[in-house]
Amino acid sequence: MNEWMSKTYQRFATNLRYVCRVFLMGATLAGIILLSVDLFKYLFNSSDFSIQQITIEGASRIQEDEIRARSGLAPGANLWLVKLEELGRRIEEHPVVHRVAVQRIPPHRIHIVIEERVPAVFVLNADEGRMYGIDANGVVLPPYLDGSMQMRSLDERQGLAALIQSKPLVSGVVSVVTPGAVIEDERVLAGLALTQRLAEEAPALAAEITELEFRDNGNMALHPRRRAGVIVLRDVESPNLVAQLKAFWEVLETENLRAIYVDARFPEHGFAVRWDERDGQAWKKLYGNQGLLTQAAAMEL
Repeated sequence: MNEWMSKTYQRFATNLRYVCRVFLMGATLAGIILLSVDLFKYLFNSSDFSIQQITIEGASRIQEDEIRARSGLAPGANLWLVKLEELGRRIEEHPVVHRVAVQRIPPHRIHIVIEERVPAVFVLNADEGRMYGIDANGVVLPPYLDGSMQMRSLDERQGLAALIQSKPLVSGVVSVVTPGAVIEDERVLAGLALTQRLAEEAPALAAEITELEFRDNGNMALHPRRRAGVIVLRDVESPNLVAQLKAFWEVLETENLRAIYVDARFPEHGFAVRWDERDGQAWKKLYGNQGLLTQAAAMEL
């Protein structure tokens, strides 16, 4: 009898402990749910998290007021309800903007970091009297030169002039361009890729190129400020072209030489040069008579 009672008591105690644990777990879960609901209501409904400040970093060509307008953020909007990815996409629709990063900074601030597109070349639309930039990906940027030039400060005009002089002017292609459009001409895209490779691998030469010309015969021509009148290209995707151009330019600089024409259309065969006769002896000392073009051949480039 005593043994039976003892076993019964143990079973009762075990069941009671189980019921108590279940009750405590249920109460705890209910408390967590209620707390979560209260926290949810607090985060998404409380004025303690209303947006009171929008800070912007990296904007230069696009005005901060325009960024705020494109963000679509309503005054007093809740910080936690802002869809950051959508906000970023709205701002990235501007042709000047390359990338956008958006951050929530509780309790009241949205921080927007702008990476603007940088012109790799410029193109002049003579009919409009405007000069547009084109970035390395072929995206046309809003005009850098237009009728508002005279309204800018002297520092702004000088800075703009320095920027334009630091990049090649594209010529020989259709000049009708629209901000935000992407250039589709394969030759132009290849030329843009070449200018980027030169800027990275042969910066001394890249800094001297004033014009990137596309010719009707399919050739492309680089026009440096000095040392060479024109460098004519065709196979601009040749893997060794940039290294060869860099080495050739270093020869011009080191030996203080000038070239009238440089035929670099077939880089796998080297460059052909029509040199300035004032430097004839120096050229011949370097290369003998190899690579000297006749006047007729040079004029066909």
